[in-house]
Amino acid sequence: MNISFAPLQGYTDAAYRRFHNQVYGDCIDFYYTPFIHLHNGEPRHRDIRDIEPGNNQGINIVPQIICRDANEFHTLVNAVIATSHTHIDINMGCPFPPQSRKGRGSGLLVHPDTVSEIATAIDQYPQLTFSIKMRLGLDNPQQAIDLLPIFNQARLTHITMHPRIGTQQYKGTVDMQSFARFMAKCEKPVIYNGDITTPEQIDIIAEQYPNLHGIMIGRGLLARPSLALEYKQGITLGQEEQIERMLELHSLLYEHYSTVLQGDAQLLTKVKTFWDHLESLIGHKPHKAIKKATSIAKYNAAVQAI
Repeated sequence: MNISFAPLQGYTDAAYRRFHNQVYGDCIDFYYTPFIHLHNGEPRHRDIRDIEPGNNQGINIVPQIICRDANEFHTLVNAVIATSHTHIDINMGCPFPPQSRKGRGSGLLVHPDTVSEIATAIDQYPQLTFSIKMRLGLDNPQQAIDLLPIFNQARLTHITMHPRIGTQQYKGTVDMQSFARFMAKCEKPVIYNGDITTPEQIDIIAEQYPNLHGIMIGRGLLARPSLALEYKQGITLGQEEQIERMLELHSLLYEHYSTVLQGDAQLLTKVKTFWDHLESLIGHKPHKAIKKATSIAKYNAAVQAI
């Protein structure tokens, strides 16, 4: 089963992707980049830098864009073309209100006419391939199913489905009944995304849905960076080895960020985010000490105490 690393804004930047691949080997088939969006009518320069091939050597990345209409779509696609990528993923799943309230991400799923315009716009770029990452809907799981006539006719390589609605964000459970209904009617290859935290869960999903095109994992890989490696190699790493590899990843990221960020305050803010999903691996007390650190010296002491 192909494994993709989901795009997570603020976490899976080019440095994380590159060093994750270095520490855990070629266990990820595709790293999806955090979405590129428009700011004051233009793509942010740092988002474009993040997808440049020179910053992603040795790994397969999929640039992702988020748009609310065909005009934004064209602007973003042309920005990605300039970086020489030939495949683009379209975000129709972001659940966060700053995006969804403006009709982007999962907020786009209640505007079928706009979705149709974007699907038609894809045909203006025959040199590119496209995919979609989406949810079951913004506030009703029927919304994605109602859009399938558009998606089935669109020139898409696959659709990644996270079986929650946007208003749930990450709360509650995934809706596997609606996922099965969607998959049964979808004529495109489907990738499953949502609440995968162990190698065994990948096996269960793969067994239940043998026609799946792959699995995408986000928060599960942030919490257990070795997850895809364990699945691909058919092994289970003990906690000590998991922590050892995780600390190697942290060390590489820390060294990188210390050279590109300005001052201890920026560095501390950035490296603290590395631990947001790792409490279950390192334990509550070390995790609390890291998050409470008010200086780089205290932070380093807390990390060394793990």
